Amino acid sequence: MVAVRSIAVRASPSGDVEMVTEVVCGERLVVLGGRGGWLRVVVPEHASHLDPGGYPGWVDAGDGLVERGAWEPAFVVVGENRACLPLGALIGEDEGKAVLPDGRPVEVEAGVLRRVGDPVGIGGHHLCLRLLGLPYRWGGTDSTRGMDCSGLVMRAMQLRGTRMPRDAEDQFASAPFRSGESWERARVGDLVFFGEEITHVGFYLGDGCYVSAKGEDGGVSVRRVSEDGYVGFARYGGGCGEPGAAR
Repeated sequence: MVAVRSIAVRASPSGDVEMVTEVVCGERLVVLGGRGGWLRVVVPEHASHLDPGGYPGWVDAGDGLVERGAWEPAFVVVGENRACLPLGALIGEDEGKAVLPDGRPVEVEAGVLRRVGDPVGIGGHHLCLRLLGLPYRWGGTDSTRGMDCSGLVMRAMQLRGTRMPRDAEDQFASAPFRSGESWERARVGDLVFFGEEITHVGFYLGDGCYVSAKGEDGGVSVRRVSEDGYVGFARYGGGCGEPGAAR
């Protein structure tokens, strides 16, 4: 199954329970079963220690899904657009025209779409700074509605060409390089992590500041590392740790 628009993935088959992650247009879901109008799924592109197949959860069976067994998106959305497609949305191509997963044509401004596999040329922290003021949404990954901290980091790194887990704890554990040293050893663009069990993440900006989505601030904002319970930093390829920025 492929999402035609942003869809909430919930912890259990009910619209009243929390959203654990969110798929955007063009992302795939693998259906494992169903119950009372709900589908039990995993999201392959949202990696998690909870399931080797992807992030597990439940989606409304009638909520914007199409069957596309051979879905091969051609473009990824990398900027704001008049179609209100979120960053990271995946778009197809039919006879040279951009189309949604259900085949409907979509028109956006020049420069909004980039070929899948061609990463954006700016750091993940710069992408996040473009979203300052975006509302905080628990489980959110949609840049037009709101995101949580790890959803923001995941989307920014996807646009940089780096696949990484969905949740902050997994993002730290899976990093090719991670350290419990002081944040003063981090490079601009590294990920900084917070909480005894790692419940918060953001991009380090230098000078003791980082950008993240935090509920108490209402959304994406810049904070001081010293304000929160810092535990370590990590570095992935394709968007973390700008060369020459080491302290």
